[in-house]
Amino acid sequence: MESDERERIVAALAEAFGAATDATESPELPLHVILPELELPGPWTPSPTRALTIWRNWPAERPEFYIDHSVVGESEAPPRNPYDAYHLGETWRGFSFNFPWPGQNDPVVVVQMWVTRFVVERS
Repeated sequence: MESDERERIVAALAEAFGAATDATESPELPLHVILPELELPGPWTPSPTRALTIWRNWPAERPEFYIDHSVVGESEAPPRNPYDAYHLGETWRGFSFNFPWPGQNDPVVVVQMWVTRFVVERS
């Protein structure tokens, strides 16, 4: 991914979600963006929380999406089908969630699609 596309994605996410940081460890790696204050709908806590997105093969593939390992629902359980992933020197929580992927090229819409998981499913 070219640097101007990386900058465009980070700027769009920062504008939509309050803040976004390019945390990519080296230029040859896929873009890694941390959203430090992503709002989740109740009953998910903590909210806001941190999220990590990894943009491999964008826009042909949807980005990977991870949340802070501490996020739980009303039953104190993580999102369904969770798994741990080690990125940027720490453990993040991934989860499976299917949603249509029409080759969307708006990074804000894609993150919103991931967050929809917290609206449609409860723990």
